[in-house]
Amino acid sequence: MRSLKLSFLLLPIVLSLWLLAAHFLRNGNVVLCIGLVVFPLLLSIQQRWAARFTQVALSVSVIIWMQATYQMLSERLMMGDDWMRMSAIMLGVIGFTILSACAFLHPLLEKRYGLSQ
Repeated sequence: MRSLKLSFLLLPIVLSLWLLAAHFLRNGNVVLCIGLVVFPLLLSIQQRWAARFTQVALSVSVIIWMQATYQMLSERLMMGDDWMRMSAIMLGVIGFTILSACAFLHPLLEKRYGLSQ
């Protein structure tokens, strides 16, 4: 039961990193894509630094998503295309990534990675 709960807590973190990997793959950056695909393996290390490093990576991901949103919004406004739906989707992606970083606040993950000290 505990491992299932742990899996559900780590799933949003892994999905956020893989979503960013897909973004970089779409932009043609294969090296970053591969790095982000294997990045969740770091979570198998039950050390405080691994969790904090992942949180920092997710925080940087939020900034990358905000920059991508700004670029896409600018392009769509210049072309006169619909931008509301794209903005709503990107807001969801940014929110999901923020909540993924907050997953480490759960007591089970705090205990696993020694974050409550």
